[in-house]
Amino acid sequence: MEMVKKSTTWILILFLFFTVTSSTFAAEASKSLFVNLTSNDMDRAAMAITFSTRVRTQKQIPATIFLNVDGVRLVNRNIPGSTHVSGKTLQEMLIAFMAAGGKVIACPMCMKNVGGMKKTDLIDGVVVGGSDVTWPALFADNTTVLNY
Repeated sequence: MEMVKKSTTWILILFLFFTVTSSTFAAEASKSLFVNLTSNDMDRAAMAITFSTRVRTQKQIPATIFLNVDGVRLVNRNIPGSTHVSGKTLQEMLIAFMAAGGKVIACPMCMKNVGGMKKTDLIDGVVVGGSDVTWPALFADNTTVLNY
């Protein structure tokens, strides 16, 4: 009888462990991050990109950086970037973010009206926003939105 109690206890413990663990992983998998970056300030942009990259690579959470207002200038291939203290330019940091599976979206109105940019001015991998591109990332369930 004692053996049955111990076996039942261990089965219950294992069941609870796997239930809690799998629900934790499921909760992590359903999260996403949307970063609204309105500035081309070196420190603000570097913080937004670095944070987004870490969330993407360390937590495996889908991450999107939405560039608007002055932020669109960060992805203009015709503007040389200053080097951050990390040793990389902001464009290099964004390219690494995209290589890690992150998505970068540029606001089309801001590209035109603030940056004087066209789609051909964008670094490779950046997507021009629109309701079909931006809204699914912004309004997805369990999305955390940060502003820089």
